[in-house]
Amino acid sequence: MRKNCSGQYFLLPNRIFDERLSPNEFIVYSFLIRAKDSAGQSFWSVPMIAKSCSMCASTCRKVLHSLESGGYITISKRFIGGEQKSNLYTVNKIRSTRFSAPCFRVYRQRI
Repeated sequence: MRKNCSGQYFLLPNRIFDERLSPNEFIVYSFLIRAKDSAGQSFWSVPMIAKSCSMCASTCRKVLHSLESGGYITISKRFIGGEQKSNLYTVNKIRSTRFSAPCFRVYRQRI
């Protein structure tokens, strides 16, 4: 048993395991959950997200856009002095699963 444990942790919604995310999508989504503020937002750069998730920046960009198209996050461009400086990532609540539970039921055929 460890003493003086810092107690730092973050929570993932249980339903995320029903969403059939790819491993990279799951990693980036988990990172954004961990990095978000109380409003559910973070503005980490793509290279920093990629480094934290052990992937290249181009893969990270593809994953972020995939998460956005799936409705898991919203990406907003942030402009400073008329130039885009970063993105704002907002983690959305999981609305519904990509598949329905009955598809996992096994039905026996009668012989």
